[in-house]
Amino acid sequence: MTPSRFFAVKAGGCLGWERMLSLALVSMVSLVLVMPLSAQQTDPMTDGILAFRAGEHASAVASFNRALKEDPANAEAHFLLARLYWETDLRDVKEAGRHLESALAIDPGNVQYMVALLQQLRADSQLFIIDQSREARRRRLAMDILERDSTNSFANEELGDTYIRDFWRYRNALMYPALDFLRAEYRARTEYDPMAGYLVDQANRFDQANGGITESDVPQTLAQAGPTWNPNQVFMADEFDVEALKNQGVPVLDLSGRAQVAYERAISHLNTALEADPRQRSVYDHLMEIYALKGEYGEALNMLAQMYIFFPEDPELWTYLGYAHYHSGNMEAASKSFESAFRFMDEESAYAYNQIENILPKDELEAYRADEAGYTSRFWMSKDPRYLTSYNERKMEHYARLTYADLLYGSPQLGIKGWNTERGNILVRYGIPNGDVVIIPRSGSGVMMGTPDRGNSLEDLDGNVGVALNVGRYGSGWDMFEEANTYNIWDYGEFKFVFEDPFRNGEFRLYSPSASDISDGAVAYINDYVIKAAETIRETPERYEYEAPGRQIELPYAVAAFKGSDGSTDLYVNYAIPITDAYSPDDEFINITANAGTFVVADNRDILVERRRTIYGLPTAQIVRFDESNLWVDTERMSTPPGRHEVSVEFETAGGGTVAVQRRAVDVPDFSGTTLAMSDILLSYRIEESFDGKPVSGSDILRKGLSIQPAPWTVYGTDQPIYIYFEVYNLTQDAEGMSRYEVEAELTPRESGSGVGRAIRNLFGGGGQGVSTGVPINVEATEDGQYLILDAENLETGLYTLRVTITDQVTGRDVDMSKDLFLE
Repeated sequence: MTPSRFFAVKAGGCLGWERMLSLALVSMVSLVLVMPLSAQQTDPMTDGILAFRAGEHASAVASFNRALKEDPANAEAHFLLARLYWETDLRDVKEAGRHLESALAIDPGNVQYMVALLQQLRADSQLFIIDQSREARRRRLAMDILERDSTNSFANEELGDTYIRDFWRYRNALMYPALDFLRAEYRARTEYDPMAGYLVDQANRFDQANGGITESDVPQTLAQAGPTWNPNQVFMADEFDVEALKNQGVPVLDLSGRAQVAYERAISHLNTALEADPRQRSVYDHLMEIYALKGEYGEALNMLAQMYIFFPEDPELWTYLGYAHYHSGNMEAASKSFESAFRFMDEESAYAYNQIENILPKDELEAYRADEAGYTSRFWMSKDPRYLTSYNERKMEHYARLTYADLLYGSPQLGIKGWNTERGNILVRYGIPNGDVVIIPRSGSGVMMGTPDRGNSLEDLDGNVGVALNVGRYGSGWDMFEEANTYNIWDYGEFKFVFEDPFRNGEFRLYSPSASDISDGAVAYINDYVIKAAETIRETPERYEYEAPGRQIELPYAVAAFKGSDGSTDLYVNYAIPITDAYSPDDEFINITANAGTFVVADNRDILVERRRTIYGLPTAQIVRFDESNLWVDTERMSTPPGRHEVSVEFETAGGGTVAVQRRAVDVPDFSGTTLAMSDILLSYRIEESFDGKPVSGSDILRKGLSIQPAPWTVYGTDQPIYIYFEVYNLTQDAEGMSRYEVEAELTPRESGSGVGRAIRNLFGGGGQGVSTGVPINVEATEDGQYLILDAENLETGLYTLRVTITDQVTGRDVDMSKDLFLE
C-alpha cells in the first residue's frame, strides 16, 4: 500500500492532521469493502487505520509496528505511530518525535510529514534555550516547506506567527550597551565593556541564518542624551526609569525600526495562508493579534468579514468584532457585537466576561458576593460615563480589555486565558499603558548561540543547543538566566509595572530582585514590583478615563440643596452650555438640536434620579453674556434622599458632534432635623418676584415666590450685580409667635483671608425682601427664604469667598454657609 493512498495534499496548502486522517480513513473503508477477505485480514496498515478510527489506540500501535516489521522503510507507519503517540491517550512525546524523525528520514521531502514536525515543534518547553532553538528550527522548516509548496497554509502561518513575535519584540524595544540591570556593581564600573555590542552582532547573525529581521532590513537608531557616557557616573535607585537613564547619558539602542518590516512580512504570510485555506481557524487569531498590536482596526474588520463566512457562530469572531468596532469608534456596532458573542460563548467564558470581582475594591467584595447579578448591574450603571447613550462605554472597555488580554497573553495550548496571566490581569484593571517599553540589556559577558569566536559560523541548532558562555569578568559566578532576562515596563503615569522574561519565551512575570541582587545593594522596596503591584491594586483596583468622541466642551455646573417635602432634599443642578458661534439676540432660538441629561447616583451605586430630554433649539433668552464667552444656562430640579451622591450632567448635539460630560461628588444634607439649619447659597444672575406663580424665564426656578435664574458658572464681572439666595430652617419663635434672626454677609479675598467690610454696599429688593447686613428680620414662621444683591464694583478682580451667617436672636444660635466666586 503506497503513501498516496492514505493522505492527500490539498491544492494550495496542506491539510491538517485530523482532516488528512479523515480522508485516509474514508478511502480505507472504501477499499476494505471491495478487497478479498484474506487481504483484509493480512494488511496491518488497514487494521491500524480502522483501529485508529475506532479509538482502539493500543491495537492500532500493534498493527503499525507489525507493518514496520514487514517493511522497515514504511514511512507512513512511522507517521501514524507519531500521531498516536502525540495526540491520543498514549501520549509519549519522545516516541512521537522518534517516529516522525524516522518518517522524514525515509521520505525527507514529504510536505505532510514536515508539517507534522512543525506542529510538534510548537510545544512549549518552559526553557528559553530550547524554545529559541525550536523557534529557529520551525522558521527554517517552514521556509523549506514553502520551497516545495509556496502556498502551504501551515508553513505560511508559522512564518506569520514568528514575524508577529518579531514585531512584538521590536515595536517598543530598547537596548542598553554594557549595562547589566540586575547587578548592583555596575555602578562601580570604570571602563566601557568591550563586549557591549556583541549581543546585537550575534542576534543579527542568528536572525540572518534563520530568516529573521536584521540590520540589512532596517537600520537601528542609537539615541544618546549626552556626548559621553561614563558607567561609573550612573547612579539610580529605580533601575527601570528609562527617562532617567537617557538623561544621565546612557546610550540607548532603539530596535523599533525593525517592527514595520516584521509587520509587513507577518501580514503577507498570514494572508497567503488564508488564501490557501480560509478554514484554517488559527490564522484569524494571528491576524487579529497583529492588527490589534498595530492598531489597524479597519484591516481587522475586513479580515473578520471573511471569518464570518466560515465561522459565523464562533464567539471569538464576535469579541474580535466588538474590539475592532470599539476602537474604531463604532460604539453601537461594538455593543451589538459583544452582545452577539454571549449567545455563542460557553458558560465559563461568559462568566469570565461578566464577573467583576477582580476589579472591585476589597471592601465591596462581600456585598458583591452576596448578590453578584444585582451588584454587577449597579456597578456598571454607576461607571457608565454617558448615561445618555444606549450603550455603556465603561462596560465595553472592560470587554475590549478582556479580548485584548486574551489575544496577547492567552495560551490555548495550555488552556490559559490571557486575563489570568499577570500582564493580562493588570491590563484588564488599567487598560493599555501610556508607555510600553521592552528593555533588552546587552550582554556584558557575551551570551550567544554557537561559538564565542565572531569569525566562526553559528552552530547547527537542529539537534542539541550549542551554548557558549564567555564568563569574562564575572568568572564562574555568572548567571545565565539573569543574563538572558528581558524587561517590559508599563508606565501609567502615577504608577508603573515592570515585568521580566527570564526564560526569553514571552511569558513575562512581575519583576522582583533576587536575594543576590539585594545583597549586592539593589534597593528592594523601589524595584520589587511584586510588592509594588499589590500596593497599587489595593489602592487603585481599576482605572478608566473616558474620552468623548467629537468636540469636547467644558460644562460648568453648580449644585444647590434645599429642604424638600417628606424628609427628602430638593436638589437644583444648574448647568451652562458655552455658545461659541455668533448668533443674533433678535432671534428667539439658536437652531441646535441636542440631548441633555442629569443623573444622581447613590454611594451604593443605585441611580436615584435621572432626567433626560431633547432640546429643539436653544432659547436666546437664556444666554448670559461674558467678556470671554456666552453661556446658555438651564436648571434641573430633583428630589433626592440625603447622603453622599454623584451628580452627572451630560449634553450632546444631535449626531454627537459636540459632547460634554461632567461628574462631581456632592454631600446632600439632611434637613429633617430640628436644630437651626441653612440651605446652600444659590448664586444667581437675576432674582425677582413671581406674581403669577410662574417663572419669568424658562431657565428660572421658583422658591418662596421668587423667580431665580441660577449662575452655574460662578464668575461675575465687577460691574455685574451678584444675586444670592438662601433659606433658613428651624427658627425658634418667641412668645408672640415671631421668629427673629439676623443676616450677615461677607465677601473675602480667598488669598488674604481678611474681610471686606464694605462688600455689601447697596442692597436692593422690593417689598421688604431685601435685607441689610446686621439688620434683624422678623417673620411669622419657623423657616424663611431671602435674597441679597451684592455690588462688587469697587473690588479687585480675583477669587473670593462669600460667607453668609444666620443668627437666631431668640436662641443665640448661628449657622453659616460659604461659596467661592470669581470676579473678572
